[in-house]
Amino acid sequence: MKKALLALMIIWALSFGLCACERDASKQADNNEQTTWQDQYDLAIRCLSEGNYEEAIIAFTAAIEIDSKQASAYVGRGNAYILSDETEENLAAAHSNYEMAIALDETYEEAYLGLARLYTKNENTEKALEILNQALLKTGESDQIRSLIAELEETIKGSEESTESVEQGQTLDEELSEMGLSTAKLCDGVWVNEGIRYTSTFVYE
Repeated sequence: MKKALLALMIIWALSFGLCACERDASKQADNNEQTTWQDQYDLAIRCLSEGNYEEAIIAFTAAIEIDSKQASAYVGRGNAYILSDETEENLAAAHSNYEMAIALDETYEEAYLGLARLYTKNENTEKALEILNQALLKTGESDQIRSLIAELEETIKGSEESTESVEQGQTLDEELSEMGLSTAKLCDGVWVNEGIRYTSTFVYE
């Protein structure tokens, strides 16, 4: 009987801990005139760290309603939108929040990183690189930003080389087609076309 009671108490305690963030977020959002911006922001960060993303959005929004000039709250809400669910609507909301944070504080590094991350998710690496270079100009030296810029430049370079290789292959196909040959019929260095065998010497780099 005692063991069963102890087990129930443990389950109740765990449930209480998981719901605490949600209850606090709702309560403080309803009574934000009685709380400070810092109270709401700290609550939002706590919810975010615990994985309660919907509650974090509520708390960040409440903080913004108290003081709409704090860039960090917009960045936090943008992060919460992405972590909550990467839907088109949430990504758009995150984008808006990061841009608002930059408008409030153009030296805020985390806002640029969030915006660049969004463009990377959309496979727009050139735009992400543009954002990071802008961040470097506005925020000054940053090892993290320089490292990300180097990674994106390498990605773009690799993509360009791949595209160039494909284009060269297409050009070769066109030239061979004009000669009545087909790359699909290369066998042991011999091009075969409608029963006629053509031999050529190929140099591979």
